[in-house]
Amino acid sequence: MSQVGGGADGPGDRLWVRGGSGGTAVGLEALDAAAGVLADVAQEVALVVWRVGAVATDADLVAGSVLSPVTGAGADAALAAAAGPAALSGDATGLVALSTAVRAAAAAYRRGEAAATRAVERAQDTVMFVVGGLAPEILVGVLALDALGVDVAGLLDQLAFDEPGIADLAGGTEGLVVGLRSNPLTSPFLPAPPRTDGLTDDQDYEAAVRMLADSAAPWGLLSDRGRARVTAEPSPRAGAGVPLSLEDLAADQRNLGDGEDYAGHVRVIEVPQAKGSAWIVEISGTQVWDPRAGQNPFDVTTDVRSMAQDATLLADGVQQALEQAQAASAAAGGARDGDSNPGRELGLGLGPEAATDPVMLVGHSLGGIAAAGLASSPRFTQAHQVTHVVTMGSPVGRMPVPAGIEVLSLEHTQDAVPRLDGQANPDRATWVTVSRDLGDGGVDRASEAHDTRHYIDTAALVDDSAEPSVATWRTTSTAFFAGDDHGEPVVRDFAIERVAP
Repeated sequence: MSQVGGGADGPGDRLWVRGGSGGTAVGLEALDAAAGVLADVAQEVALVVWRVGAVATDADLVAGSVLSPVTGAGADAALAAAAGPAALSGDATGLVALSTAVRAAAAAYRRGEAAATRAVERAQDTVMFVVGGLAPEILVGVLALDALGVDVAGLLDQLAFDEPGIADLAGGTEGLVVGLRSNPLTSPFLPAPPRTDGLTDDQDYEAAVRMLADSAAPWGLLSDRGRARVTAEPSPRAGAGVPLSLEDLAADQRNLGDGEDYAGHVRVIEVPQAKGSAWIVEISGTQVWDPRAGQNPFDVTTDVRSMAQDATLLADGVQQALEQAQAASAAAGGARDGDSNPGRELGLGLGPEAATDPVMLVGHSLGGIAAAGLASSPRFTQAHQVTHVVTMGSPVGRMPVPAGIEVLSLEHTQDAVPRLDGQANPDRATWVTVSRDLGDGGVDRASEAHDTRHYIDTAALVDDSAEPSVATWRTTSTAFFAGDDHGEPVVRDFAIERVAP
């Protein structure tokens, strides 16, 4: 992880960058490649040694040694010196040893990192097992404190800011489920375990979250039933703009995510290119915190179901919105130059041709979870060429986003939300995570650290950063920030509603 910024501007301006072209994974890949080169060179040196040995047994050289023993002996000595242990043979052996050592070092680092991850997961599960087992007592305690006028939620909000690592315990959802089953008061509310060998595979976190949601569904909670109804707005909301930077994208999230005056919307921006268009799909964060699912799908139900990597009505609505935008572009003759508009030929953004237009999925909080989920969905990626994902304050470390998609994740150290899956984002060439420490920056609550206002500031710092991984991501995403270089961009807003089946 590399640090960028800081200094006289204070802690709030410090960025830490993980992954991307300058990340550890890329370094390990470089070690693997270097080991291969060393092995190839060793093979070439060994071949030279063989050829030198062949010269030593050449018939002409042997015959010459008979006629001139002194000269022949000198030649044999020179060849032996060139091919011997102190020369080429030794070089070949050393290169093989070095190649093996380099490979072993990279493998050892990967094994160590995997072991550390498993240790953290075990610790999370152990703590949450205790929490689950004591859930009734904890609930009674919280209710008693609330009755005494103690602001429990506020205390937890401040505690999460002061001790951010506490939020990582949410990654122990598997342990929580086992703990809830161990208590006779809570076990009747959970379905029987699907197996007896414990929760150990990579999908256990998602299975545990799904199990908790399904346990709440009979009580009318966290049930994402129905269908998505998508309606195009006559015009985008006032203040909507065409993003020319990451800061603009973050600012648009604030315009789009107004749950009071502009509830339940997604924005699709068509940016014309020299050939075809680039599409930006903006998805806002959580707007409704009632666990009873209602008309607005930007709610806690979608949060939980998305974390379980379930299909959601919101995700379906986002796909419908993008395809309606592409159909509208086709019907209007397209905002793009030439006759290369695949939507014009197909009517909708479906089929192999539709996947030629690059798509960037952007979201804050729930919007980032939905964006990463869509990028991980074969149904969506078979219809649309997702090339970029931008998340802000979103727990997406467990999302199986394909390695070919460029991901940029913005996170605040004191923001509890991106920690709720208990797992760091992947460190790979195509996934850059930029973290910002808001300590001593006028913020003292985890909920404040999650606010889009601060992510706008962070995005501006990233725009100004010359860190190699960030710079590489910026280069790959230039098509989406081209403005009107190839024609007038079109901004379209769509209302998404959850309606009865």
